[in-house]
Amino acid sequence: MSIFSPLPENALPGDHARRRGTLYLLIALLTTPLTVWLFINLYPLWSNIAPLEGIVFMLTATLFGGILAVAPIVSVAGWLLALWYGVESVFMPRGKRTPTADILITGIGLVAWFLPTLGFLASTILALVSGQVHFARPTRDYLLAENPTAYWQGIGYQLIGAAIFAWLAWRYWRSKLRRKPDM
Repeated sequence: MSIFSPLPENALPGDHARRRGTLYLLIALLTTPLTVWLFINLYPLWSNIAPLEGIVFMLTATLFGGILAVAPIVSVAGWLLALWYGVESVFMPRGKRTPTADILITGIGLVAWFLPTLGFLASTILALVSGQVHFARPTRDYLLAENPTAYWQGIGYQLIGAAIFAWLAWRYWRSKLRRKPDM
């Protein structure tokens, strides 16, 4: 059965979610290389548009800018929705068992949900080892040797961020990990 053919009337919710996840994954797999290609070839593409004049330039530049704005959004949304529906499909009743795919989807989902926490923890460990907390925006560097109060506040901020993201991920996953995937 093709992923583009409609599901039967009696299809289970997990089958619908898995189908949506597969379609969004297909969208992501198609738009990601296109997005990368557009941004790698930005200058050559723009050099073809720049010499144009008048309404032709305006329409072409607007279309090009719109494509540059929409392509990354569609790509990221495709990846996120594929992951969301894929994880949801594992824990809903389905007509067909797929234990290997379920384990793979669950593992990727767990990593994706807890990745912000791991990022904050890695940044905290780096700051503790180096004696310097670095914030990108606005650019700030707090050194333990120069300003210990700001340094420890920065460490605390990073730990609070890690705790918030861990709590949010835990809230999503706690009910799912306590039960077996539905069939």
